[in-house]
Amino acid sequence: MRKMIKNNRTLGSIHISEIEFDLNCRHEIIPILIALQCIYGKPKLLKEILKLIEEDILKVSEKNQLKKKNAKRGAPGLDYWEILVLASVRHGCNLDYDALHDLANNHRKLRQMMNLGEMDIKQYSRSSLQENIAKISDKTIEQISQLIIEEGHKISPKAIEKVRGDSFVVQTNIHYPTDANLILDGIRKMLTLVNNLATILSIVGWRKHNYLWVRARKTNRKIQRIASSKKKNRLEKLQELYLEYIKFAIEIIERCKATITTSNKMKKDALIDSLIIKPLIKELKNYIELTEKVCDLAYRRVICDETIPHNEKIFSLFEPHTELINRGKVPYPIEFGHRVLIIQDRAGFILKYQIMDHVTDDKVLVPAMKELQERYYDKIQSASFDRGFYTPANRTELEKILTLSCLPKKGNHSQEDKEREGSPEFLNARKRHPGIESCIHALGAGNGLVLCRDKKEKGYRRYVALGVLGRNLQVLGTILLKKAKKKQKQKLKAA
Repeated sequence: MRKMIKNNRTLGSIHISEIEFDLNCRHEIIPILIALQCIYGKPKLLKEILKLIEEDILKVSEKNQLKKKNAKRGAPGLDYWEILVLASVRHGCNLDYDALHDLANNHRKLRQMMNLGEMDIKQYSRSSLQENIAKISDKTIEQISQLIIEEGHKISPKAIEKVRGDSFVVQTNIHYPTDANLILDGIRKMLTLVNNLATILSIVGWRKHNYLWVRARKTNRKIQRIASSKKKNRLEKLQELYLEYIKFAIEIIERCKATITTSNKMKKDALIDSLIIKPLIKELKNYIELTEKVCDLAYRRVICDETIPHNEKIFSLFEPHTELINRGKVPYPIEFGHRVLIIQDRAGFILKYQIMDHVTDDKVLVPAMKELQERYYDKIQSASFDRGFYTPANRTELEKILTLSCLPKKGNHSQEDKEREGSPEFLNARKRHPGIESCIHALGAGNGLVLCRDKKEKGYRRYVALGVLGRNLQVLGTILLKKAKKKQKQKLKAA
């Protein structure tokens, strides 16, 4: 049973609008809670946000068809307001689920924000927090973020007039991808899954699965040692070991396929088959397919000395959506993840973010700016970007939709280019542009967008969206905090 928000106050609880905060406290949770308090005080905005969360929570995917749950049935789950508060605090303060779990059960102000009083004994489990936050989609989070920006623009209406943008990399949580390590990952997952399947169905043949794993690790270690050595016959030995390693992996693949065939012929309980065995076989088949691809790539690269095209490379079996990004910047010239475009206004709100899948900066600029101008009714007057976004076509298109397009040219400058980039308006825009680097640092250090902690592509997209939402709440809370401090000073002067 789900509710929008808890209506019945418990013993010792106070109304959310009456919660008082220490305005001199510099902890990052204070602006987040102040922003959430502001949202709670706007019934129309609150209802709209909670309605968006409700749509995601009540959806369940069954055989690729979306069905809707009944909110009035089932065990009492987290309220939609609690989910919003916990998701906002997690990314607004750059917490992992263990830290969030501790705060949710022990932080007095956070519990007051969730309508819990001093005498309330309700405790949240870590798994409950993780599962509920994971049910919100990235599109819903983006819509919530836009509603918060609209609320912020009511306080700072001129913030939209000038924007600036840049891209940065949010890394996926993977180890450094070598052919040998990827094959080892595939062998490990196949042995684990096939042993589980064989144990459930009493299929013989996998008694020595631990021995196979130890053998794979030893071969992988030999490859690492030879690869780092400087002996003359290093390449020949490396090829021999890789050939042995690939053959060993293919043997395990064939044995796994034989076990799957055997399991399909066996009679099984219908419930156990649908809940346990079928998902297990599906996952095993997925890792078999990925390991086969990795073995093929390793054979072509090491044995055949072939250069593998970038679009065919696999950088992780667990995060196959990962891209290799060679930015050539210190201290991380090569990164594994995705580029993310952000566009920020004068107040600090991130108006738009976009995960760029196998696309460079110059390809996304014009569509992103056109979308923003349409969304904000042509209120954006100037925009600044760095040289990575420049193409002659981009400059022409931006000049059509903006009063001032601050887009520095790459390479040699003509007299016309020098005059354009030497104008006072252009120079002022360029002076303001480095502030976007501060925003990127804040997203990384304050909102966790250096390394994605969530798994799979869906989790990655949700993680980035929540990071942006956390930053926008932080900005709104900071604006409200400044106003509250100003009022406090006026009262002290009057007294």
